[in-house]
Amino acid sequence: MIKKITTLCAAIMLVNAAANANEQTVYQFPQVQPASAAPLQILEKDSVEYWQRVTGKELKRGVPVFVNQAEHFIRIAPKARFDSGEVMKPHQLQVDMFSVRDESARQMPMQAIAAREQMQNAGFRDGSVGLKLGQVNGKAMLQTRQALGDQDTYLVHVIEKGSRSALRAKTQFKLKEQQQRLSINLSMGKKQIKDSDVELALFSPSGEQLEVRYEKGEAVFTYPLETIGAAKGYYELEANIKTNASGKTIKRSIKMPFVHSADTITMGKASVMSLGRNHFQAQVPVDVTDAGRFAIRATLTGTDSKGERVKLATVEVAKQIEGHGQFMMPFSSVRTANPPFELTDIELTDQTRMLKFAPEL
Repeated sequence: MIKKITTLCAAIMLVNAAANANEQTVYQFPQVQPASAAPLQILEKDSVEYWQRVTGKELKRGVPVFVNQAEHFIRIAPKARFDSGEVMKPHQLQVDMFSVRDESARQMPMQAIAAREQMQNAGFRDGSVGLKLGQVNGKAMLQTRQALGDQDTYLVHVIEKGSRSALRAKTQFKLKEQQQRLSINLSMGKKQIKDSDVELALFSPSGEQLEVRYEKGEAVFTYPLETIGAAKGYYELEANIKTNASGKTIKRSIKMPFVHSADTITMGKASVMSLGRNHFQAQVPVDVTDAGRFAIRATLTGTDSKGERVKLATVEVAKQIEGHGQFMMPFSSVRTANPPFELTDIELTDQTRMLKFAPEL
């Protein structure tokens, strides 16, 4: 009698699982999956380059370029701008119209590396041109004789490949909701970078520039950030450094992406039921702050004959959830194991906002 009741219960659970399958997507991996890598917390990058936006008027008058080694490359690219809702495209550049002068207005040697056509062949399809200074021991002013529009915008990009004066940046990658300070550590070898050496710019995932300032190793946002998650892209913090080392002026720029995160899903206590014949079903209650599509990935474990925990199968389930809900996770194992059966290596994903969570068990 007890055996019949157990079989009946198992059948009912399988029917319920099938009903839930109509609401959720279920995938069991062919093999047990290793635990996911720990979420990225700190991002580190190096830079041996800098860039700055200038106007056509500034390029005609002369723009200082800071180069401290023979191995370098200067790229100048036209950038579209918006004016009264219209896209304004600047004049295309002519590399033979550029010249370089020192602080006394004397002409300095310059080598035209690539015209627009050559840059296009190299993969730069933005109308940019490339050049190189003939000497690097003077204060250089880059200018053009070309009749550019005064308000047109151009990007001057200087790269010093292999430079010993590399800027190293270390930032938080995940910023908690309502947090208005992001840790950013900036260093250049043994050179101490002062607050006055740093200018920051902050861009939202949509490209909007937001207010930010640098203060004692932190980026301080004037207003709370609005976009949660990375579905629309990352926030981007740009640091521009201008400092002096051994009598030389060094400029560096670097962009550091980060995600604005919130705990949009929390998990309750999971329970696992054996349905017989190495079939199992786990129920995982969850609460979400905002409606959306969420997923869970977890590995079922049991114990072997020695009482040691063994991994049996890995399953991922995704469904739409609003408020309170639960994941029904069916497992099928080719290996026989003993209770207690538990879930491990649990990873929750907010697929709507592109956020991942590793709940503490």
